[in-house]
Amino acid sequence: MIDHLVRDFHVLRKADLLIGKIWIGVFARRYGLFAFAGLIGVFGLGMANVAGYNALLASMGPVWAAAILAIGDFAIAAIAIVIANRSHPGPELDVAQDVRRMALDSIQDDARDLKLAIVSLGEEVRGVKETVTRLVHNPLDLATEKLLVPAAMSVLRGLRAKKEHT
Repeated sequence: MIDHLVRDFHVLRKADLLIGKIWIGVFARRYGLFAFAGLIGVFGLGMANVAGYNALLASMGPVWAAAILAIGDFAIAAIAIVIANRSHPGPELDVAQDVRRMALDSIQDDARDLKLAIVSLGEEVRGVKETVTRLVHNPLDLATEKLLVPAAMSVLRGLRAKKEHT
């Protein structure tokens, strides 16, 4: 019974570790993409702005060339952020959570069984205590109840069986 409880605690610990690893992987992937988007945004912004500015300068003027490049840079950064936000754990998280749920249910069942065993043991100890107390206070009553009554019942059954046999 206690072995089952210990085993269930081990399964629960492993399920919790697996769930933690999955979430750490998701967060690492998500924030890695955020960092990558930021880095690309910085380098891309610098190079694209220089090239775009020089290309648009002649046809649009300096103000509109800079504004168009800024809008394009913000659009690229927004797309990278949307992709990073859509990064979610896969189906392995559902499996790990199911294992965790089963381990918790099993732990509850084992704890309930352990409680019933302890309650039963307590009742047996109380019964032994009562028997010893009665034996000390009234040894003849206890002997009559435990020995004489079953012996008399056995004799009566034997006589009844002999009577029915004849």
